Amino acid sequence: MKDYIVSIQEVLAGRNDDFDKAAQANRVKFVRQKDNRNVMYIHGEKFDKFSIYSLYKHDRQNFLYYTGEQAKPIYSNVDYIVVFLGENSTTARLVGVFKNNGPEPTGKQYEECSPYNYDFSEAEGFEMLNEKVIIDWGSAAVSWHQYYNNIKPVIRIEAGLEDEQGLPIFSSYANVNVTLAQLKQIVEKNLGDWRLALKSVNCIYIITDHKNGKHYIGSTYNLAGGMWERWNGYATTNHNENKSLKLAMEADPNCEENFSWAILETLSLNIAPHDAIARENLYKEKFMTREFGYNDN
Repeated sequence: MKDYIVSIQEVLAGRNDDFDKAAQANRVKFVRQKDNRNVMYIHGEKFDKFSIYSLYKHDRQNFLYYTGEQAKPIYSNVDYIVVFLGENSTTARLVGVFKNNGPEPTGKQYEECSPYNYDFSEAEGFEMLNEKVIIDWGSAAVSWHQYYNNIKPVIRIEAGLEDEQGLPIFSSYANVNVTLAQLKQIVEKNLGDWRLALKSVNCIYIITDHKNGKHYIGSTYNLAGGMWERWNGYATTNHNENKSLKLAMEADPNCEENFSWAILETLSLNIAPHDAIARENLYKEKFMTREFGYNDN
């Protein structure tokens, strides 16, 4: 007797005949992408501020390159891969089914190149499922690629990562990465999922200037509304009266798209100010934002 309502195998079946044949022959693999490295080489390009979530959302071609570049020939005997983004604990979010078109042409070599490079293209028939289906990967989360015959229960189906207006749907603190334009809309529309999540915690946050790679590190504490209250200030003024940010944003007519907000660490609502400031200072040292960023103290 199965102890789940439906499996991902049942959800995917019947949507693409060629995929179904490959699945029956066990020539399909599940892939759970979750990578905590900060520096990555992809297709010869160095990524100093690597984020698998940001890569998927904003640079789909390099996301496919990242997926296809491997140290071992793990895709040599599969025709399709079902790709998930790893989320909290052992959960994973479906982001696409991709056809294996085989190895890239021989002779392509890049700096820090992986020895095996596979070319993937998105398979038809699964688009409506992307970003909505959440599975339990199971206890062997360290096994990030597994064959299709490993049953994966679907634990929930969501609206996706974005609403009909293109605004990100809150999924987890780790996934927060919004532009100033998006932050303004989230606050203006008073989106309930964001408001509830951000009011529930304090945090260490990072603001990134995408024109030059500079960062600003900040923290929230002693606020009844948690980080929601602080980020309201940015949505209203852009810079929350920070001197260096204000100068940079006033000089950038496209600052609403060029500046983004992300969360480095969540903190308790009742955290002592000196503890929050200590964590903030640690991140300033790690990112060297006093020397090379927008932090003045």
